Amino acid sequence: MSALEIEVVDGVAWVTLNRPDSLNAINDELATELVERVVPLSTCGDVRVVVVRGSGRAFCAGADVGAASTEAEMSVAEKVAGHARLQRTLEAFAAMPVVKIAQVHGHCVGAGLVLATMCELRYASTGAKFSVPELDFGIPFSMGGLPTVARYLGITRTADLVLTGRRMGADEARTSGLITEVVANDDLPTTVRDVAARVATRPAFLLQETVSRLEEAGRALLDGQRSDLSSLVLATMDAESRAVMDAYAERIVGDSR
Repeated sequence: MSALEIEVVDGVAWVTLNRPDSLNAINDELATELVERVVPLSTCGDVRVVVVRGSGRAFCAGADVGAASTEAEMSVAEKVAGHARLQRTLEAFAAMPVVKIAQVHGHCVGAGLVLATMCELRYASTGAKFSVPELDFGIPFSMGGLPTVARYLGITRTADLVLTGRRMGADEARTSGLITEVVANDDLPTTVRDVAARVATRPAFLLQETVSRLEEAGRALLDGQRSDLSSLVLATMDAESRAVMDAYAERIVGDSR
């Protein structure tokens, strides 16, 4: 089974994250398919809109930590390389010169939240929950996450979300500027389909120019992601942070037995 399903209809590419048993957490396979199969869609003349959604009960549970026992054995260099690959994946997705729409239901966590905020439009069901639990894992919120989320939430609300690790409901996410619109669970697919269809009727050049200008508007904040990998390296060298990482890995390993 592929980690991604893609269907192109009338100028709209429907991209479904297809790891429902892992709540669509992003592993190496999914990251690779995003780069190799989704990013090239922007060069297809017949694709003007890309909609990203998740199969099963959630949009995306973030980076895959299901193999924490393996990650616990990784060297610092291997961990940093893994985070760097994921960051490059998200950057490549963000740079696509097409309109990107996130269709969010269930949990939208960590890297999944970064993926959603790299879309120009974000629609969520009433039951959607947004969170950044990275500090609970003993790692900083990297992958360009802080500046990307702060671009919409602002510094104060981003600090609240990251430092407390709490879950933000859909209505709060909308009033805070994180989400474009909140709709009833059953109405979400239809709402997104209607929006995508309308956007896809616009001239391709105008869509590309608008996306490019929006990207330029947020570039100053996104420059902050350059220090993310150094923060991750320092966290793996900090005794207290490392203890939290190890404790989390042990809990995951214990739960999987």
